[in-house]
Amino acid sequence: MILAKFFEYMPKGEYSMLNLAHILIIVFGLVGILIACFFLRKLEHKKVEKILIVCAIIALTLDPIYWIWELVVTKSFDFSTTLPLYFCSLFFIVLNVAVFSKKQAVKQTCYAYLATFNIFAGLMGLILNNNLNNYPVLSFVGVRTIVYHLLMLFVSCLIWFTGYYKPQIKDTFRFFIPLAILFIPALIVDKIWNWDYCYLNGGRGTPIENVSRAMPNAVYIILLYILVIVAVNVVFYIPTIVKYYKSKRGEKKIETK
Repeated sequence: MILAKFFEYMPKGEYSMLNLAHILIIVFGLVGILIACFFLRKLEHKKVEKILIVCAIIALTLDPIYWIWELVVTKSFDFSTTLPLYFCSLFFIVLNVAVFSKKQAVKQTCYAYLATFNIFAGLMGLILNNNLNNYPVLSFVGVRTIVYHLLMLFVSCLIWFTGYYKPQIKDTFRFFIPLAILFIPALIVDKIWNWDYCYLNGGRGTPIENVSRAMPNAVYIILLYILVIVAVNVVFYIPTIVKYYKSKRGEKKIETK
């Protein structure tokens, strides 16, 4: 009986995100990730790679498992919300490309994305999780979405803490390449069926919807993703570049002495 309820279909709006259980999971989940990555910070890169491969395989299975649940329980498939065209969906795609690609430029591009924008997407998905407006935390949908977003954040923190990801100057724009690729199918399906993947059709149901209504959609899209590029560079790459050049100056001073 309990197991059947766990897998039950419950889109009745009887629950709300950011309830006590959700907040506790956010706090303990984030603290747990930071503690785990702190203890793993000196791990050999070969072992980090093995962890990333395991994470990639787990992440790859979580969407198909959800699709099976949706088909079995609801007897339907909602293409407007279930296609892997969200920022969060990009995580499992990019991570699998990163760990299994043989080309260094491809790997660097993928890890640049995973180390930066993936953190924004993971935090947004963990905190502003609309699934938890319809499902309790302890349900199939609730557990699956929380595990997925915590996994996103764990991978990002792991590659920073262990130094597995080493930022390069080109990463300041290269991180955006996976997003740009995702925009192509997202724009197509949004245009044809009036959906809103990647918030490219106005960010419906989110705070940015009020802003998008005040301007043409093309202008809104350009401004939104210029903001994304600027935010990622300010938070992640400007401090990294400053630190890099300071270290280089320090090395030169030592050499001159």
